[in-house]
Amino acid sequence: MSDELFVDGISGVGFGKGAVRIDFFAFSAENPDGKGKPAKENKQRLVMTTEGFVESFALLAGVMEKLKAAGLVTKRPAGVGEKSQTPATGNDPECPSPNF
Repeated sequence: MSDELFVDGISGVGFGKGAVRIDFFAFSAENPDGKGKPAKENKQRLVMTTEGFVESFALLAGVMEKLKAAGLVTKRPAGVGEKSQTPATGNDPECPSPNF
């Protein structure tokens, strides 16, 4: 394997016509947003079958369990001024994907 792509996160996930589409973003080093922070730039889209997504999700869940066991990821209760741990909805301006 010779190609490697770095991304800062996922900007959206969609499902349609038997495929899952995952859009990735990276923060711009040159273009700030309206608040002066690095703007998100769309980088790549990954399109996979539903079966491939389910298999990938299982692998990622296994990695998450290892991160939890290592103490690198912890669950914390939502406090004053913090976001809730409940899933976001399509009406949430912080969540760009209507699927979550």
